[in-house]
Amino acid sequence: MQTTVELPAAFSVRDENEFLPIQHLMAKLNPELRITRVATGVHVNGGTTVFWGLVHLRDEVLTKKAVEAALREAGFDFGHNVLIQASELWNELRTQ
Repeated sequence: MQTTVELPAAFSVRDENEFLPIQHLMAKLNPELRITRVATGVHVNGGTTVFWGLVHLRDEVLTKKAVEAALREAGFDFGHNVLIQASELWNELRTQ
């Protein structure tokens, strides 16, 4: 089976300990895939605060626009949340 996935792609988890199993799964699918925690906040449909992660290629240069687009598509509520860790992500990727 083949599928096409547009990266970066965002997702949310209830517990930050759930990032590790997702990292392992992504590494099994493709060793070039990376998971980065980028924000904490609620979904546009409400609910409790969750942790937001981003799937991207290891050497991919991510722009703020690309990260925001991925989060928007995944349901991140920009009206009530702030990207608290995104600056760390962009600084980290620039140094690689």
